[in-house]
Amino acid sequence: SDPPRKVDVAVVGSGYTGLNAALQIVRAGRSTLVLEADKLGYGCSSRNGGQIGTSLKLSYQQLTKKYGSDTAIKIQREGHRALAFLKDLIISEGIDCNLEQNGRFVACHNKKAFDNLAKEYAQLPGEIRVDHHMVPAAEQSGELASDLFSGGCVITAHGAVHPAKYHQGLLDLVLAAGARVVDQCEVLSIERSGNGFKLQTRKGDVEARDVVLATNGYTGKQFSWQAGRVVPIGSFQIATETLPPATIAELIPKERVVSDTRLIGNYFRLSPDRTRVIFGGRVTFTEATSQSGIETLYRQMIEVFPQLKGVRVDNSWVGYVAYTIDIKPHLGQHDGIYYCMGYCGSGVTLSSYFGTRLGQKLLGLSEGKTELDNIAFRRVPIIVKNKLSLTIATKLLRVAEQLNY
Repeated sequence: SDPPRKVDVAVVGSGYTGLNAALQIVRAGRSTLVLEADKLGYGCSSRNGGQIGTSLKLSYQQLTKKYGSDTAIKIQREGHRALAFLKDLIISEGIDCNLEQNGRFVACHNKKAFDNLAKEYAQLPGEIRVDHHMVPAAEQSGELASDLFSGGCVITAHGAVHPAKYHQGLLDLVLAAGARVVDQCEVLSIERSGNGFKLQTRKGDVEARDVVLATNGYTGKQFSWQAGRVVPIGSFQIATETLPPATIAELIPKERVVSDTRLIGNYFRLSPDRTRVIFGGRVTFTEATSQSGIETLYRQMIEVFPQLKGVRVDNSWVGYVAYTIDIKPHLGQHDGIYYCMGYCGSGVTLSSYFGTRLGQKLLGLSEGKTELDNIAFRRVPIIVKNKLSLTIATKLLRVAEQLNY
């Protein structure tokens, strides 16, 4: 269908960010239009690993070095709020998306990583203390049937959702609230027009009083200010064939989600129906849509679980996450356009929470305030943007952050 020619608010992007923002806005009585460049659910909002947690990527210790303890605590607390918000949203709105709350096992790639993680969690201030327990290597088999790691940490509050079902649930809520949603309708440009904006789309022009840009890892060059501040990185997953129940029970006995401590790490879980292993990671840009991406992840899966050697891969998918130069999400306004992006691989939780806050900001509500509001959204150096290697790009991001770029 074609979009209406005039609305109160146009939301560009129908992922978790856009839908959560739109839900706030349309329920407040504003006529709301959500525009999607591709098919609904095409992007990373339906094609991700489905893991949820409190992660803002940078640790309390790293944030303290840059901003001081008080600000570090405030930023970390936003991650805690985000997870609590997401769980409450799913339960209170009755979204059928296989919400799991079995916890996360963070697998440590060597003894030093184990010791560092134990120290990091032990030193957390009370306001951001995490319910956790360390699992030494000798007891690791109770969490993971793998000898690759040197113990790990269980974080009890973390869990998982079925990402596509969560996306569909949000879409249903937005439509039921009265918003218009139009797919296959790429926004080609946004220009000031009178007291609002004119959006040129594939299906004609739209006038809107306010605009929300919620494109994250799919932010095109036409949105040059935001595009210059995020690095899209492929988040790739494979799903095994159906496995025997005994194998499933052996691999991840407590049915937790799993991630590891390596810079370019893996993340994996059992499928919601407990019949397959879903194994994910950050492959290179050039591999992300190719057979070599499947082969890379398969090799990594066999490193973790040698007992799966020879098992067939039934499905694979890729979505693009967005990293920022300071490894934090950013939200606010630029030239009057509201934006929210840069979840650095923690998007299921963070995009839901910060997308909601962005919608509240647009409505002028005090609830929209966050502890990230006054942090400058810095441009990514060209050298990072132009590199095709994921490893190089990620390392450069880390270095830039450490240098307080």
